[in-house]
Amino acid sequence: MTAIASTSLRGIAAFLGVTLIPAIALSAQAATVTVRDVWVREAAAGRPTTAAFLILENKGDAVRALIRGTASVGDTLELHEMKRDNGMMRMSPVARIEIPAHGEVALRPGGLHLMIFGLKAPLTVGDTVALTLTFDDGKTLSLKAPVRAMQGMP
Repeated sequence: MTAIASTSLRGIAAFLGVTLIPAIALSAQAATVTVRDVWVREAAAGRPTTAAFLILENKGDAVRALIRGTASVGDTLELHEMKRDNGMMRMSPVARIEIPAHGEVALRPGGLHLMIFGLKAPLTVGDTVALTLTFDDGKTLSLKAPVRAMQGMP
């Protein structure tokens, strides 16, 4: 923004009795959590479930948490984790996935992940799934996740 444009915006804001600071802060806050390496596992034949994986990065000063989401291809999306319990791997839902301040959390096969239930159609490699993630501060992120093969995964 040029100095003239900035001055003009401040003058307009002053005339309207508003400040530009909240808009700038809101914009910075919206970019606090970012997502990379998102993908969805190809669904096994005849199975109405699959999983999604990604990396959540928090660039902010406060801990954030993923609390729910939706998937365009399924009825329900749940936050899950896989843990070893008495020598057996067990999967269970979790209420939230925390993302440390200035840190990241990886949702990967065999650990934290997103489960998609009630697939509306079979998923094959090359398809794209729309995901919407909701965080504890009410912000949402919309993503497009490619479907990858399930070979070699737990």
